[in-house]
Amino acid sequence: MESIVKINYLKALNKMTYNNIKKILKKQIENNVNALWTFNEEQKEFTQIYQNYNNNLTIYTPQQLLDKLKQ
Repeated sequence: MESIVKINYLKALNKMTYNNIKKILKKQIENNVNALWTFNEEQKEFTQIYQNYNNNLTIYTPQQLLDKLKQ
C-alpha cells in the first residue's frame, strides 16, 4: 500500500512540474522566443540551454518539448 501512495505522489509531483514547464513553453512559443531545451528523462529535469549544455541530452525547441510532454 505504501508503494502505491509513493507512486501516486510522484505522479502528482511530475504532473505539477509538467504543468509549469508547459506554461513556460507555451509562453515562449506565443512570443516567438528562440530557445533550446534539454530534458533528462531519468531525473525529470528540464534545462533551458545557456552554457551548461551536456552532449548526452537531446536538444528540443519549445514546441518539440511541449509535444513530447503531451505524449
